[in-house]
Amino acid sequence: MILFRFLILILFFGFVSCGPISERKQPPPSLNQLASTDLKLNGEQLANAYCATCHLKPDPDILDQKTWGEKVLPDMRKRLGLFLDEDFGTTMPVDMDIPKGIYSDFPLIKKKDWDKIVEYYLENSPLLPNPQKEKKAIKLGIPGFELIKPTFSEMYPDLVTMLRIHPNTGDLWLGHRYKSLFILNSKAGFQIKDSIGTETAPIDIRWGNTTNDFELLTMGLMDPSNDSLGSVHQFKESENKWNSTSNIGVLKRPVDIEYADFNNDGVLDKVISEFGNHIGDLSLYLSANQNWNKIILKNAPGARKVVIEDLDSDGDLDILALMTQANEGFFAFLNQGDGVFEEKTVLRFQPAFGSSDFSFEDMDGDGLKDLVLVNGDNADLSQILKDFHGVRIFRNQGDLEFEQFWFYPMYGSSGLEIEDFDQDGDKDLFVLSFFPDVEQKPTQSLLYFEQTNILEFDPYSPFNTNTESHWLIMTKGDLDLDGDMDVVI
Repeated sequence: MILFRFLILILFFGFVSCGPISERKQPPPSLNQLASTDLKLNGEQLANAYCATCHLKPDPDILDQKTWGEKVLPDMRKRLGLFLDEDFGTTMPVDMDIPKGIYSDFPLIKKKDWDKIVEYYLENSPLLPNPQKEKKAIKLGIPGFELIKPTFSEMYPDLVTMLRIHPNTGDLWLGHRYKSLFILNSKAGFQIKDSIGTETAPIDIRWGNTTNDFELLTMGLMDPSNDSLGSVHQFKESENKWNSTSNIGVLKRPVDIEYADFNNDGVLDKVISEFGNHIGDLSLYLSANQNWNKIILKNAPGARKVVIEDLDSDGDLDILALMTQANEGFFAFLNQGDGVFEEKTVLRFQPAFGSSDFSFEDMDGDGLKDLVLVNGDNADLSQILKDFHGVRIFRNQGDLEFEQFWFYPMYGSSGLEIEDFDQDGDKDLFVLSFFPDVEQKPTQSLLYFEQTNILEFDPYSPFNTNTESHWLIMTKGDLDLDGDMDVVI
């Protein structure tokens, strides 16, 4: 049997602790139209009307009564500009880093109508969060993998923001929150070979044709913010010194960058997911001589990741994007030529869904790429265990139609790597959770799904009990250059 190496880096070089709206024939009315109308509707009808103006309407049973009543509904009320006596003396939107317009300056809903919405949600939500549905039992230990925990000579406070394995050297490149990029020697216990200062936290990288140049995406502030401190820098090594030049700046908390030549000029263009917080963009930067022309594909926060493919088989490149804030879902941007893209909604999810990561892979061997999604973001208003968190496969039906075929519940799932790890001809999954249920045994902060038959998987955990580590980042690559894929968390 081939021995696969499974490496766990204890992050920070030690421990890191730290009637459906979509079926409407007509577009929904605007908030201003709703506010100016005497609506003789019940709570459910009002929820359908108001939710549809911004995102898919969430069903009451996705959250418990306390979370609705104390967290989510009060914030939604304030966004609608309805402030009550109970709000005074608390932190108000004007006191926070929230751009004007996110919270309305005047009421967009009447109090009597809001009370109906609150009553509808509280009467139809469970007292406690719904438990996970029954799922396939998890086996302990991951077949074919060796578990390695390096001992580091230096310790740094949390937090690791990027892990990548260099395809030519096998070295591990590690981005750190405190404005640093470390190169770790995979052949010598992962000790530091080099360190490079960066403007802000590194989040994504693309190496050049040699080992002494790369392009780096830095995100600005890691915590939720509306700053524009993100940037793209070109790094080159000369005389044992790394020098950087700014390529693109003023990015809204970017988290992902992908490359392709959209305008056929021989220069790779860039698609940047500017996640932001209350504001953000999904942006295409087209090369123009020595400059870049920015085309905003979607002016909204939560752009998480894209893949670049010819989605409609017309011979040019299109973009498939995952959006993860409020109006969650997959959106296709179909290339019409001359920098013009037509947006098409592929899948939509309710706003507490917590989409985190995805891959576009042919999982069933039918020649069509499927969507594999993990959803488990749990850092906002509803920090409870959610039964709908987990990993899903949406099977490709053709013509950008996808249907959910497989779901495995997993609290807080946040990272995904796909590969034929056991080299048996089909794709397997590693899924990481940043928000697991620490009481579950075996612990489910990291699960391996071995595909045994077409879209049938056996789940494994490397840990029996909580490791006291908090996994945030995962990557795959060939660390020891032996021809198979290793995994680092």
